[in-house]
Amino acid sequence: MDNKELIEALLNCANGEEPEILKANQNLINARLIQIMLDYATNLATINDTKTFERLIKIVINLLITLKNANFESQEFSKAINCYEQLLTICQERSYQQIEMMLLYYIRLFYRYTDDYAKTIESSKRLLVIAQSFENRFLEAETLFHLGIDYQGLRERDLDSARNNYEQSLAIAEQIDSEAGKKLLVDILNTLGSSYNPPYDWGLGTATDICTKSLRIALEIGYRHGEAVALTCIGNAHYSAPGQSRNFPEAIKCYERAKVIFQETGDLEKEVDALYHLQDSYNYTSNYAKAIECNNKLLTIARNFNNRLLEARALFDLGRSYDALGQREKQKAKNYYEQSLAIADLIDNQTAHWLQVRSRQGLGGYYTVNGDLTAAERCYQESLTIAENISEEQGQANALQALAEIYSYQGNLKQAWEYNERSLTLKERLQDQIGRGNSIGFRGRIYLLRGEYTEALEFFEQSLQFMEDLNNDSGKASTLTDIGLTSLYLNQIEKAESKLRQGIELWESVRGRLGDHDNFRVSIFEQQARTYNLLLDVLIDQEKPLPALEIAERSRARALVDLLSRRLNGRLAETETTATSPTIKKIRQIAQEKNSILVEYTIIKRGNQRLESILIWVIEPTGKITFRRSDLKSLSQQQNISLAQLVINSREFIGVRGRDRTRASVEIVYVSKPEETQRLQQLHSLLIKPIADLLPSDPNTHVIFIPHQELFLVPFAAIQDADGRYLVEKHTILTAPSIQVLTLTQKKLEQIKSRKLPGEKSSNILIVGNPVMPTVSLDVGQPAKQLSSLPGAEKEALAISKVLNVDPLIGAQAVESTIKSKLLQADIIHLATHGLLDYRQLQDQSRQGLPGALALASDGTEDGLLTADEIFDLEINASLVVLSACDTGQGEITSDGIVGLSRSFISAGTPSIIVSLWAIPDAPTADLMTEFYNQLKLNSDKAQALRQAMLKTMKRHPHPKDWAAFTLIGETQGTFLN
Repeated sequence: MDNKELIEALLNCANGEEPEILKANQNLINARLIQIMLDYATNLATINDTKTFERLIKIVINLLITLKNANFESQEFSKAINCYEQLLTICQERSYQQIEMMLLYYIRLFYRYTDDYAKTIESSKRLLVIAQSFENRFLEAETLFHLGIDYQGLRERDLDSARNNYEQSLAIAEQIDSEAGKKLLVDILNTLGSSYNPPYDWGLGTATDICTKSLRIALEIGYRHGEAVALTCIGNAHYSAPGQSRNFPEAIKCYERAKVIFQETGDLEKEVDALYHLQDSYNYTSNYAKAIECNNKLLTIARNFNNRLLEARALFDLGRSYDALGQREKQKAKNYYEQSLAIADLIDNQTAHWLQVRSRQGLGGYYTVNGDLTAAERCYQESLTIAENISEEQGQANALQALAEIYSYQGNLKQAWEYNERSLTLKERLQDQIGRGNSIGFRGRIYLLRGEYTEALEFFEQSLQFMEDLNNDSGKASTLTDIGLTSLYLNQIEKAESKLRQGIELWESVRGRLGDHDNFRVSIFEQQARTYNLLLDVLIDQEKPLPALEIAERSRARALVDLLSRRLNGRLAETETTATSPTIKKIRQIAQEKNSILVEYTIIKRGNQRLESILIWVIEPTGKITFRRSDLKSLSQQQNISLAQLVINSREFIGVRGRDRTRASVEIVYVSKPEETQRLQQLHSLLIKPIADLLPSDPNTHVIFIPHQELFLVPFAAIQDADGRYLVEKHTILTAPSIQVLTLTQKKLEQIKSRKLPGEKSSNILIVGNPVMPTVSLDVGQPAKQLSSLPGAEKEALAISKVLNVDPLIGAQAVESTIKSKLLQADIIHLATHGLLDYRQLQDQSRQGLPGALALASDGTEDGLLTADEIFDLEINASLVVLSACDTGQGEITSDGIVGLSRSFISAGTPSIIVSLWAIPDAPTADLMTEFYNQLKLNSDKAQALRQAMLKTMKRHPHPKDWAAFTLIGETQGTFLN
């Protein structure tokens, strides 16, 4: 069908069939078709065929609307407008005022579509004259309303004329007693209210008053779209208000309600706008999980509709949210910034240029945190140049502030101050309150670096006021930390303690908003730890060891504690909460319930981050708490090594060098006995000797060590005293990430016991040994290879199976899908296979996900790698898990403890887990594990069973590398073997 045939079909079809005909011939719909139809209409007008003429005009109008909604390019659309003007001339000549009115009604919208507001105003004025001549009050009010919109849209916007037309329109609409009239009234009020919001004006009170009236009317008549627009206007007023009037929580309430309505009514454009403002508001109020959720929705919408600009913007804002979550999420943030920039650099418009500026600044922040100040400075200078070229002052202010930070890190305080002042001047003009608060706080940090503490404190307190006015909890907590540090320097100890405690409360409220996002909580706590450490310093300086213990406990394993609490209590994932940390009374109670000696360590760093001391608290079952301190100055001064290096050296001298992360196993290296003993005895002097008199004389009494930072890698069992005796020879040892975790693992064990039936024994024991190994790429960019077989692990599994009288899963039987299902029912789980500590990082070169994986057989549906991420999402009810594989007790050391396989099993519900601290040798490990289960059948105490297994293995294999790798984390009781 050609154009002529299409026109004939449209004119000859029955009324109402036109849309179907047009839909079937979409390929013919263009400006050329409209030109032909208008020529046809002109001919009809000359022969006075009014009926056909009017029908054709209506079809033309519908076609033009179709073209507009299809987002035709403005050049094509301009041709259609020219045709429209020709038709208007014909209508005027022949006095077809009804048709002329229809044409003018739409042509002003089309002129607006091409941003020709002068022509739009001209068309609206012509329409207004006709509407008044026909005494069409509704059309008159609507036309005045649109005239206001057009005056507001002029390049040199005329707000006075716009509002004058809104008021005239309003006066008429209020007299129209119909649903259409009331809807128009709502639309007018919403638009008038919006004219008092940026970028037009800053009239918070006027905007909210007008749109609150609009909202009331919309609710009365059930006008959902008008209700949502009113809410958006009120939200914008709170979101954009200057100074103390800015209210993000109120803005969020409005945007959330509006978003739901826009989704219901299918208004995607308005939904996108609500989501954009929501994510920004959530970021400002430190609710990063919600911000990420909104931006993921925006990203999905952008990609579904191939909107590259929206995609770039969503990617940037995702980067911004992940950036705020701390060091563990910085790599992910960088990836998003790079993706955003790659798209923005291909687009030539103002928004794309804005993104080019911001994404470069995001990348600059990544390089700054990672110590590459040259790359960071380059990114910031590039962003500054672009921002200056497009006259974007906020981008200039942000770049100048970031450069000031760079220069301060380089020790160039004079240049840092100058750039900060330039940034502050711009922020003041822009009324950027949070930015002003940050720049003023930076002044305080400059004075702090100069040692001018009184002046520093003054600026920090000014900065805090800005953050409080805007309810920016992260900003408040960070500034309170600065105030606490400065007060400490000024010897204002009570003030320092008070401010730091306030900061901690705020940090915990920020973490509480992250819901069930455990990785977010772990990451963000890393950047919050400074506040806890400073408060710990203050309390120790005041000789308050018991309050200091509360803070030490409060500062570790918080994400894990929150997660376990939620899972044990069955709370919803989105619950905003953090578990209450234990008081001294509760800590004493835990020691009593465990009938154990608890030993909690905290490493203190000061000044240039050189280690200064280890704080040690010993809590006895009687409730007695003793505080001791281990001095590290001699270690750094005499031997010039850090505690972390001592731990590494000790492991090396045992014969367990740090594993090359591209290898599946480690080479065992023997060294001379004197060096080995020296290092292990140094650890004893630092960690055990200061508290040796407090440890139990009965070797069966449990000693539960709560390590900190690098101490998680210490093989406590192998530490030697001056007489050469290993610690395990004198004490029954186990570990825990925190004291509070012990109460949670005990609750989990009680849950497991309550679910077990009396007859459930061997059928619930899962033993895996030497699966058919999967194919894995362990060298970045290299082809995948099959992991080496572990015959020793197979012998181990067979030997244990005989002890426990169960059938093991060996070789091809140990497929990942089978193991996953059996993990959910087993009471005891023993996995003897390869452990891949760095698998996650090797695959994607980022910190996304949890590190670590266990090798199992692949069956085509699974890859044969049971990752820490997969384990984390399971619901395991085993009372004991033994990971007889290399490095299963290692992972990423964070303020939340070791993040890796062990933490994933504990999070999944395991109250007791035995893991290895290094690559384990086959034969001795098989002996140790077989003996462990023999002992466990005789004595349900897992810690004592492990100790006896170590002691017996030590006789056959005396070197500590052969028996000291394993550590028990969590509960000692609770298996069904005996």
